[in-house]
Amino acid sequence: MTLISNMVWSPSDYVESSALARAAGEELLSRLDWMTLKPRVVLDLGCGTGEMSQRLRVRYPDATIVALDDSDPMIEHTRHHNSDLVCVCGEAGQLPLPAQSIDLVFAHLLLPWHGDVRLVIRESRRVLRPDGVMIVTALGPDTLKEWHRQLSGHVVPVFADMHDLGDLMLQEGLADPVLDVNYYTVTYRERSNLIREMHGSGMLAGATALSLLLEAAPGEDGVFPVTYEVVFAHAFAPPCSDEVPASSDGTVRVPLSHLRRRLRASGG
Repeated sequence: MTLISNMVWSPSDYVESSALARAAGEELLSRLDWMTLKPRVVLDLGCGTGEMSQRLRVRYPDATIVALDDSDPMIEHTRHHNSDLVCVCGEAGQLPLPAQSIDLVFAHLLLPWHGDVRLVIRESRRVLRPDGVMIVTALGPDTLKEWHRQLSGHVVPVFADMHDLGDLMLQEGLADPVLDVNYYTVTYRERSNLIREMHGSGMLAGATALSLLLEAAPGEDGVFPVTYEVVFAHAFAPPCSDEVPASSDGTVRVPLSHLRRRLRASGG
């Protein structure tokens, strides 16, 4: 992963501080209810501790679930706790997978910690089979809005505007992107819990950021609020026969036959 900082991910710390990841992950999984997918191979891209990989295993019991992360500790943790997954240590921007080998790319909160979002989308598009789906979450620019002034320059993840992410999907050859946002607010009564979760989840890195949290005053009600803007997005790989590359301005023209097939596939 082309990381924004040289973090060493700790599976145990992440498990203890992943309340946002769990809540948004449940929502992302629920978006799959809208689609009549019967994937043969599912890629959990940036699988972390493998929690979502196992949920995908339950949802698609007949599919092969590939859990991929570039962190050796995360992959070892996932492999140890999930013997029925195919665990791969690899880079999201250079996937060690053949072209058109995946039916569903599931990338939950990977994009914020990768330095090249376009490359991740491009690689995902490469490995998707025709009519395959890429479904992702990202962090929008209102994330940590209460802390923008104090933490300027010390936040690890990259924030992605919803419209920019949709444009990138189109420019990289994906079709029919659907995007929206949810806002989550986590409040902490104890400063120690705020620091532990912000650090363990990878939102902050370095002694300077931690010292700024130590000096920050709570709100009027005595709690520390943290807002997360989570962008949800999915898009499709077009059928081979209809594939039309994006024009120079990012516009993709999709044939009517493609739209009719998409409606039939979605039950519309």
